[in-house]
Parts: sequence; C-alpha cells; structure tokens
Amino acid sequence: MEYNLTKKEIRLDRKINELDRFVLDFCRLLDEYVLVSGYVSIIFGRSRATEDVDLLIPKMDIEEFSKRWEKIQNSGFECINTTEINEALAILNEGSNIRFSRKGKSIPNMEFKFIQNDIHKYSFGNKIKVIMKDETLYISSLEMQIAYKLMLGKEGNRKDLEDAKHIYELFKEKLNNEELLKLIRELNSEKEFELIK
Repeated sequence: MEYNLTKKEIRLDRKINELDRFVLDFCRLLDEYVLVSGYVSIIFGRSRATEDVDLLIPKMDIEEFSKRWEKIQNSGFECINTTEINEALAILNEGSNIRFSRKGKSIPNMEFKFIQNDIHKYSFGNKIKVIMKDETLYISSLEMQIAYKLMLGKEGNRKDLEDAKHIYELFKEKLNNEELLKLIRELNSEKEFELIK
C-alpha cells in the first residue's frame, strides 16, 4: 500500500474481492460521490462483514436524478426501497437514504444518501482517491473517518471503535495529526481517541 499525501491518493496492491467488485461496479455509474463509514476500514484490510456500503452524493434535481436512476437500473442494480423515482427522490430530500443492490439480491447493498450536513460536506470536500489495480474509488479523508467512527463509538458500538483503531494504526505515521485532533474535538470524541491510541 502506498499513500501519497500530496496527491491525496492511496494505491492498494491487493486482490479485488466480491464486495469490492460490487462497489466498483456501482460507483462507476456516478459522476461524484464519496464512500464513508465501515467499507473504508474494510478496503484497508479490516476483517469484518458488512451488508451495506455507505455513499454520499451531492443533491440533485429530478432531471439529474432521473439520469442516474436510469443508468443504475440499466446496469443490473435495483432500488430496494421503491420502484418509483419520485418517491426515491423524496426519501433522499427528506434526509433519509435509499438502497441499491444487484437485481434479485438484497445483500450487499449501497446505502445512497444526499450530502446533508457539515460532516458530509467535509467528507466530500476532502476525499481521497483509492486506486485498486487500475480502478478508482473515492473515500472520505482518513482523519474524518477516524473522528467520525470514534463519535459513533460513544454510543457503545465496539465495531466503530475498532474501525477507527484499524485506520489509525495503519496510517498514524501519515495522518495530519493537527487536523485529526481538531475533528476529534469538534465531534467530542477525545475520550474515545484515548481508548484506541
């Protein structure tokens, strides 16, 4: 694995598995997105199962959303929540997510959500390119990923603390520590950070 801080780019030299293939096939259909949460730790070798992959995209109007919807539907994926495009867009505009899976399968699925808040905006604006073989994905910054997972860990979710620890241990020599500490303070996760150091 090679992390180029200047280019905000990580090159992974590992075999692409079935979950990666699902994510790569889906993300290829989108112009702009950022992957967040559990899959980010999985992509870097954390051994744990997941049924869904979290993805954020910029808000769009019905015309733009229709283009994406058709492209996704015509590429072997289906929306689990609804078959109605207007209903799907309404769900997204309310701040909830919709889920897409390969047709006829419910797992794994892509949890698809519009960018809604400052955490989402930061994740999208500070994304990192991950190159696996010759394919590309975009993930949230490692600093935000750690801070956010620590925040979720406050609710007693051990899995989130372990995700944060995995990424921290793997990249601690390359992280922007000043930025990481700032984000941890903003998300009130200082105690949780002490647990994983």
